[in-house]
Amino acid sequence: MSDIFPGLPTTDIDAVVRSIDTLGYGVIKNGLSEAVLVRTRQFVEDRVRANHGEYLHFTGAEAVAGTLLQGLSESENFQNVCRTIYERGVSPSPPPPRFHMVLRCLAGASGQRHAYYFHYDSYVLTALAPVIIPTEGRTGDLILFPNVRRIRRHYVTNLFDKICLDNPVTQWALRTAVRAGWLKPVRLKMEPGNIYLFWGYRTLHTNEPCDVDKIRSTALMHYADPHAHSWLRQKLGRA
Repeated sequence: MSDIFPGLPTTDIDAVVRSIDTLGYGVIKNGLSEAVLVRTRQFVEDRVRANHGEYLHFTGAEAVAGTLLQGLSESENFQNVCRTIYERGVSPSPPPPRFHMVLRCLAGASGQRHAYYFHYDSYVLTALAPVIIPTEGRTGDLILFPNVRRIRRHYVTNLFDKICLDNPVTQWALRTAVRAGWLKPVRLKMEPGNIYLFWGYRTLHTNEPCDVDKIRSTALMHYADPHAHSWLRQKLGRA
């Protein structure tokens, strides 16, 4: 089977890393062809329709089989890009190219409840491939506060960060401050076909809502878990 991702020369990968470090995100333009997107787009539309037009997400290799996520996870070109970005931006010893894959489908009233949830990812690098993005009304823009924390040496420190963030008071404060314009995040209007990369572990991020009658779907590839071997994490059942 041919590789669905064309790959990047080293100079372009270096430019992506510089962009992630300075702007908060990097973009691989036209990293996925329309032919690659079509099958996943149909997968999303069929599943959302069967779910009465409401929110869905699919997590893990089995759940996303047959979508572009499977293709990217098996792509040697994509694996090489992720390893090289990690080498340039984090450490010269990248972990094996194993990915945590999520396909999100925001739609309907339930999709509204999944907007403005601020979080850090559990993995160092996040690659986001838009599948369906509304072109009118509220489009569910990606919101980033880039690189606001370091990679934590110990899992317990990471857990403390998440406890401080994942509570109604903090979430309300952040949501209110962004809506009122008191906080100025980076806002990304994404285009299907592009792949957007950022340090998901270090970057506080969320998405704005899209209109209830629209679908906003994104394919997420998470790479390099810094706490994969944490004893505490295993005991807490959060692996």
